[in-house]
Amino acid sequence: MRRTLLAAAAVWAGAALAQEDVSVDIEAGGMPAVQMNVRTTRKQAPPAEAQPAQKQPPSRTLGAEAFDLSYSPLGGGVNQIKVLTPEGAGAQVWNEAGTLEGTWDVPFNFKGHGGTYYRIILTLPSGEVVYDRKVEVREYLTGVLKAKGAPARAAPPPVVAVAAGPGAMAPGDFEALLEAVNGESFSDGKLSTVSTAADSAWFTVDQVGRLVDALDHSGDKVKVVEITRSHLVDKANGFKLFQHFTFSGDKDKVKQLLK
Repeated sequence: MRRTLLAAAAVWAGAALAQEDVSVDIEAGGMPAVQMNVRTTRKQAPPAEAQPAQKQPPSRTLGAEAFDLSYSPLGGGVNQIKVLTPEGAGAQVWNEAGTLEGTWDVPFNFKGHGGTYYRIILTLPSGEVVYDRKVEVREYLTGVLKAKGAPARAAPPPVVAVAAGPGAMAPGDFEALLEAVNGESFSDGKLSTVSTAADSAWFTVDQVGRLVDALDHSGDKVKVVEITRSHLVDKANGFKLFQHFTFSGDKDKVKQLLK
């Protein structure tokens, strides 16, 4: 009996040769146990297939002459780029690490991290790439990217008409003033620019509200109202300025200035 068991174990061991060591005890009746080391097969799972990474297109710089990019504190969004034209084009946005943030159809809004550059690629349905540049998402500002000569999707707010008295600053002149204020890096420079304009210009409440939004600190925002309050053509609409302030204390100061 022992010889039969040994023979069976040998056959089993041969079938599983050169795989994995396994200890086997064989007993028959009252005979002593026989311990053997044999090798058995263990099947391993195949390695997972690697997913191909999305490869960023080769570096190129297109669109500088055909597109405008401007920044403004208006629009209700912060740390944001609005791409308005060409409508129907496809867009890719890549971050600084070379990772694809997403794909969109123009027009679209992209909200990123302030002070960070993103690569925006615009491709027409024909496959032609018309824009490929890195643009900065600025803290607390909304950038507007559009083809030169293309109309904006939203009309600018109307200027309040005044029947008598001094006229408010013309829309084109006011936009130039606002651009100059935004071009200053520090609060003192922004306030100085507003003060210089207020020496001879008049404003609507809506225009002053836009100047208020161009300042970052609440105290500087109140200072804008103080500088322009004597040159408002529609002072009765002064209550509209309250919505440009977050803190109740600042709103109270504005109320006192407009009395």
